[in-house]
Amino acid sequence: MENPFNYLQFATGDQFYDRREIRKDLRSRFLSGQTNVVLYGPRRYGKSSLVAELVGDLEKAGIPCVTLDIVKVPSIDMFVTAYATKVYRRLAPVKFELKKLGTFLKSLRPKVTLDQTGEAGLSFEPSDAHIGSEALTEVLDLPQKLLSGKGRAVVVFDEFQEAKDLLPNDGFERIMRSAIQSHRNVSYIFLGSRYLILRRMFTDHNRPFYKSAVTMLLDKPPVEESVRFVVERFSSAGKSIDRESAERLVAKIENIPYFVQQLGFETFRIVDDSRRKSVLPSDVDSAYANLSGFNRDQYEQLMLSLSVSQKKLLIALARERTCEFGDGYRKRHVLGVSSTVNSAKAKLMEDGLIELSGGQYVVADPFFAQFLRTT
Repeated sequence: MENPFNYLQFATGDQFYDRREIRKDLRSRFLSGQTNVVLYGPRRYGKSSLVAELVGDLEKAGIPCVTLDIVKVPSIDMFVTAYATKVYRRLAPVKFELKKLGTFLKSLRPKVTLDQTGEAGLSFEPSDAHIGSEALTEVLDLPQKLLSGKGRAVVVFDEFQEAKDLLPNDGFERIMRSAIQSHRNVSYIFLGSRYLILRRMFTDHNRPFYKSAVTMLLDKPPVEESVRFVVERFSSAGKSIDRESAERLVAKIENIPYFVQQLGFETFRIVDDSRRKSVLPSDVDSAYANLSGFNRDQYEQLMLSLSVSQKKLLIALARERTCEFGDGYRKRHVLGVSSTVNSAKAKLMEDGLIELSGGQYVVADPFFAQFLRTT
């Protein structure tokens, strides 16, 4: 029987839950006119799934969307060519005259490509070995120029915090802010997994993107919504799970949407393999134990990349959450002086390994926390 949970791709359709209010809010903002939004929050809280659902809503309403993952274009020349290709393919009118591209993109030249089915398409490559600010500005202006003042479009930049490394000294941010602030027909969504860096890009008054977008925090969904989702997903596949077991499942992984899907998937697999119709509390425990061992090699490699002070702080937080790192806490866990702890905390939060939850610092990945508790 097909597993009703999904953690390997974006959770969409029946596998997407909660977020009704923020989804409605975002849809209204983009349908009503020009707006830019920064959607931030810890890893695995469902930002990408929410945006995938939003993109579907907007496309159905007649607003074309372009999505680019900055992680996949780690250099300025890769960004320029990939972005120009995506924008042209999605936004160019059906009867667009190719010769007009010469007036839009003087620094790039088009080339015909064939996909796996043999269908022809258009992509771009630099006409010069050096990609400068002029070429970048041309490409960033392409969505607005292709629309020619008619209709609207939305551009989604995923992992946008990585854009800071495309050019030195905030160069990319400055050029992009200068370009898009004049776009009247294009709105932008910025999201990323290193949410502290992303938020800083838009809230630090010294950064080019300061006050250029509405910042919106995506927090955990209500526990009740997660429990209801778990019960409904099992039911949709002909299995039953009582409320107590569903609450147990959600609690074990801190009510983090990605891990709700993952633990739900593994629990369903165990029950389905046993050819039973009902979930036992022990099935949830067994699934959790299985998942705790799956990523052991990955966690070990991660620990090797960290400083001693970062490792000690992670182990301390896995064993005891805290809202502050006072003398007593540091002494119990042999963490050293306050300055050392604060430095380790700042780096771990920036990398998304720890986060604030309910006013306390915690290890962001519950399975990583379990790994740390058993080392």
